[in-house]
Amino acid sequence: MNRIIVFLCFSLLLFTSCYQDADDDLTVEGVWKLTAYNVADGFDLNNDGLANVNLLNELSCSNNETLVFQSNGIVTSNQTFNPAIQISLVTGTPDTYFFNVSCDDVGIIGLAAQFTLKGRLILIDDRPATLAGNTLTRIFNDALKVYNQDFTQVVATKDITLVYTKQ
Repeated sequence: MNRIIVFLCFSLLLFTSCYQDADDDLTVEGVWKLTAYNVADGFDLNNDGLANVNLLNELSCSNNETLVFQSNGIVTSNQTFNPAIQISLVTGTPDTYFFNVSCDDVGIIGLAAQFTLKGRLILIDDRPATLAGNTLTRIFNDALKVYNQDFTQVVATKDITLVYTKQ
């Protein structure tokens, strides 16, 4: 019985130490490209009859967004993806929407911010992101507003989840 307990304790210790070592080896430095602009349940912005969770597949806007993480603790981007998406719920319907989408292809919105890496958590100016293998995920709560039909009242909000892939 003692051998079983010793074996289980050793196995648990080995598993825990391997997991911690994996976090210690994580690096965020480099270029990360925006590969998904996700909204739960998705929308059919391009009116092709198919709703998509990844709105990048619904938009004709150019997506050149990258985040560049530097070893000095600075993250920069000079090509942000920033379409203007207006959504209204058609009166009297539970899930019929009107969409007005415009691409902001003129001008560049850039950013430079400090970041810290703590295991799988990245704080970009104190806003959390998570790292899993070659993907980085940022969630913006209630970032997409759904209005009533005449755009006078917000009737719902949706989180936007940005997924970046290391290049």
